[in-house]
Amino acid sequence: MSAVAVLAMLISKILQKARELSTKLFDTEQMQPQMPVQEPVRQPPEKETQTKPKIPPKPVMPAEAAAYPKLFKIYKELVGQNETIFAAEKERNALELERDDLKGLARFTKKGELQSKIDRKNEEIDILKIGLSGIAKRYGYQNVQEFYRTYYKSHSAYVDYREQVAEWEKTYGENSQRRGKKSVLGRLKNPPKKTADYQQEQTVKSKDRGAR
Repeated sequence: MSAVAVLAMLISKILQKARELSTKLFDTEQMQPQMPVQEPVRQPPEKETQTKPKIPPKPVMPAEAAAYPKLFKIYKELVGQNETIFAAEKERNALELERDDLKGLARFTKKGELQSKIDRKNEEIDILKIGLSGIAKRYGYQNVQEFYRTYYKSHSAYVDYREQVAEWEKTYGENSQRRGKKSVLGRLKNPPKKTADYQQEQTVKSKDRGAR
């Protein structure tokens, strides 16, 4: 066998081996499992949290308003003392009118007696007025006028506070929530009149059509 023939045979065997090796590699790739491509995980959209409106705190009674009940007791005591003074002054005024209306002999015989009564009544009135001032001083006020300034200021603060509480209760209190629930239940139990009338009208029409 010539050298050319031997060389050709070797080349043919090498090519045959190369084809066999290529076929094995291709089969191996086909047998390997394919890894699935993972898609990116989509996160669900965050739910928008519905925040309930915050209920403001219930109004707090200020110190001026808190002092009102005690001041009111002092005020009633002063009012009672004033009424006693006014009654005494009314009696004194009546005596003065009686004295001034005396005529004839009575002006000389009775005038002195009436004047004595008037003087005693004036002394009584002065004592009552001193007692009026004493009431204010007993509670730590220099005079009645100073107490009245404090009292009316406290009364105004107390009234404002009560109005604020009433408004808060009306808007945010338990009664307002109950009214809201009752209102919803009422709408559910009692449908609007227009809807009821419409349903009744449709029922009548269907009956008419059936009669025809």
